Amino acid sequence: MGRVMDALLEKHREIEEDAGEDPSLVTGNTMPIDGLAGFDSPLIPTVVRGVLKALGIELAPGTRLKNPYIDKNKRKLPLKDVAANIREMYCKE
Repeated sequence: MGRVMDALLEKHREIEEDAGEDPSLVTGNTMPIDGLAGFDSPLIPTVVRGVLKALGIELAPGTRLKNPYIDKNKRKLPLKDVAANIREMYCKE
């Protein structure tokens, strides 16, 4: 699955568990925006920073985060595409 996907799934499963929902239902095909009871858009920066921290990637203070949860046409994405966006946006090697 990849490290980004693993970290992203872990964060979303934690959020669902904290919300009293079943974390085992969170998969790469899950649509997090409007599809997960415990998640909404204000949590996006927290999740992105948590994923990056889990990967050992530090952002400079004041870095403005991009939204990996939507595509260029503002369509909501499944977690597998969110993970791909995070890789593309923040995991430059």
